[in-house]
Amino acid sequence: MTKARLILCYVAIAGVLPYLLLKIVWVAGGTLGATDPTFLKEPVVIAGNAFTAFMDLVAVLVVLAFTYDWGQRLPAWLVLFPIWVGTGLLAPIALSSPVIGLDLAMDPGDGAELATWVTPMVYGSFAWQGFTLLAAFVLYARTRWPHVFTGAVPHGPVGIVAGAGAVLAIGTGLARLWWAFVPEDGAQLATRFVDGVRGVLAIAAAVAVLTLAGRRLRGRLVLAWTGSATMFAGGFWAVVTAVAMAGDTDSAHLVLAGVQALGGVLLALGLLATARGVAPERAFQPTREAAAQG
Repeated sequence: MTKARLILCYVAIAGVLPYLLLKIVWVAGGTLGATDPTFLKEPVVIAGNAFTAFMDLVAVLVVLAFTYDWGQRLPAWLVLFPIWVGTGLLAPIALSSPVIGLDLAMDPGDGAELATWVTPMVYGSFAWQGFTLLAAFVLYARTRWPHVFTGAVPHGPVGIVAGAGAVLAIGTGLARLWWAFVPEDGAQLATRFVDGVRGVLAIAAAVAVLTLAGRRLRGRLVLAWTGSATMFAGGFWAVVTAVAMAGDTDSAHLVLAGVQALGGVLLALGLLATARGVAPERAFQPTREAAAQG
């Protein structure tokens, strides 16, 4: 464990705490930051606050696992799945944070339910988590699976699973971009921008997966990981929210969310199969030398 990883760990936790503590206060019955406390007593809101507080507790545990030696001994799925979902939820917000900040500065809200400081604090926490958690994960992954970053993908056709995921990614990504550039009535700038970021990430993930053969993962790994995670997390969250709100969502958006989540899973499975087949770089050196000589 290096000093840099230790510092990054607690910087990440510092970004989690404001949001986590606010959620704990609300779940415990407090009304901090609520100008209309009655909405905090609604069953859907209580369940949502409890679930999101749990997710942030998981984030704290995950970043500790990324930092300390015991985390290297955990089953891979136990760290990969939560950080994959976390990437999907946080990356679009982190990448969109300047636009979100500008939007909030121009329209801080009317304070009808929440104090005007709550939304900036929440999104600031999300952006902080996005950058720091993902940085901690990269350091962890490079230590635990160095061959994935230095090796290359064998030549061969794209698998059916990855190919299907790429098709869904391109389709849903284009739909997101359409909604970003041709907004519905009342759509805020930040909402449109986040939609656009999600669309770009989905298409980038598809391109990355389709062009992996015979190349190093590196940048393509980042794009495929982030794009597939964004597709799944965004789609899954939209479906869950729609169900919780008793179907109070446009059917086209709901169908897109379901297809998007499925595409994210397929891309992730394809990426996992690819990562397992990554060969050390030296295995590809003769091939490159022969090509150069030829």
